[in-house]
Amino acid sequence: GFLAGLIEALVEKGVPPQRMQVADGNSGEKEGHGHTWQVAGYRDALEERSVRLLDLNAVGTRPIAVAGGVVYESYPISTLVTDCAFLFNIPLAKCHNLGCTTLSIKNLMGVLTSPVRHLCATQVIDEPFAEDLWRLTETGLSLFEDRFYHKLADLVTAVRSLGVPRLSVVDGLIGRDGTAFNEGSNHPLGWTVIGENEVHVDTVGTYLMGLDPLETPYLKVVAERGLGTNRIGDIEVVDLASGQAASAAELVEMRRSEPLMPISSGGSGYYPRFREDGSAVPWRLDQVNQQLRKDGKEAIPVP
Repeated sequence: GFLAGLIEALVEKGVPPQRMQVADGNSGEKEGHGHTWQVAGYRDALEERSVRLLDLNAVGTRPIAVAGGVVYESYPISTLVTDCAFLFNIPLAKCHNLGCTTLSIKNLMGVLTSPVRHLCATQVIDEPFAEDLWRLTETGLSLFEDRFYHKLADLVTAVRSLGVPRLSVVDGLIGRDGTAFNEGSNHPLGWTVIGENEVHVDTVGTYLMGLDPLETPYLKVVAERGLGTNRIGDIEVVDLASGQAASAAELVEMRRSEPLMPISSGGSGYYPRFREDGSAVPWRLDQVNQQLRKDGKEAIPVP
């Protein structure tokens, strides 16, 4: 598959397989659900190419300070990452119920150890704000959401501070809409986005998936924090086949005309995370509306 092809390309460039390690920070192989490295094909593909497959849960970590961190002052990052010579971050192009798109930035959650890795959950660091987590802020989203997006920005800041050369390589051959889990469908996209700046990579990937990076909440936060731009027109996209910069018209041609839509559970069912005008709908709208009613305010209509 995609990962095997990348490994073979590196070998052709003179990188010995013994110097490569493929690592994942998943929550554990779930034998009963078929969500294993074996079923996914990773184990066989890597054994055939003499590349080691490692579990990031099974190695040590190093605390890495987050300069200017909004939520976290430091993160426990795997020593496989802190001590590597080059980091390839290889996500799939898919939607996510909370993140809206889960590309190179959210994929970095895998370099953290549990329980800190679970940034999507209410964590110990969030407990002092428990009474306000579902109240809307000036962003129009809940405090919980705001903190999650800042956690992602904190993570990008920490990884960049390592000084390790890195590339994000988004596998956009097939994309997925929905929740990022069981609810959703696969769609052929036919592209790969490669870049050093995670914000720019995710901006281009989000745009090609048919969504608006300027309205995608986590991209707004990382851009506001100066980690990159989420304006597609400000990013030079080079077609590696021709070596030429892609024009705006060419990017439009590659873009999904019908967006890959992220959805969230709203209590009585699922709803799209973006309205027809492109604006974002708060995550977990049932909990947000419960808080609004409790505060004597009008609930937000379900799209």
